[in-house]
Amino acid sequence: MEPQIIENAEYHDILKKYIFIYILGALIVSIAGLVLVPVWLIMGKWYSNLYFNNLSCALTEKNLQLKKGHWFRVEKTIPLDKIQDLTLKEGPLLRKLGICTLQVETAGQNSPEGSSDARIIGLRDAKAFRDKVMAQRDIWAGNEAPSVYSKSEGITELLSEIRDSLKNIEGSVTKRD
Repeated sequence: MEPQIIENAEYHDILKKYIFIYILGALIVSIAGLVLVPVWLIMGKWYSNLYFNNLSCALTEKNLQLKKGHWFRVEKTIPLDKIQDLTLKEGPLLRKLGICTLQVETAGQNSPEGSSDARIIGLRDAKAFRDKVMAQRDIWAGNEAPSVYSKSEGITELLSEIRDSLKNIEGSVTKRD
């Protein structure tokens, strides 16, 4: 059964330009990449469009689902109850283009220290999407939080268990005297 999608995130079209510039910059900085700069200048726009068209980010009742890549596809499903924080970041190029990165940080993430479990670049209204994800996480965590005791009966039951334990301790101490 497919999970119900609460919201599909939309990406800015300007992300295509960012992908092109970002890879061009990486090629220029790397010595081996300098040879590929002319190829990228010819093919880069086509690849940026291809990559952009294969991006998706969806918020479901229980998960955040991410898909990216054309030749090397990556699909991630991040359970909402594992999300610790969603951080918005902007570098100079992102700020100039009017977009930002949304970093997903999870409990028990297996990424190197200082990195995030997932990076989502170029979402339209990333702040609103972040707020929706966090709100859904709180709803999901609130509904699924394990509770040993219900609120009304639980307190009475817990106090009764404490009383019985104290009586056992008191009986053990009395027998020793």
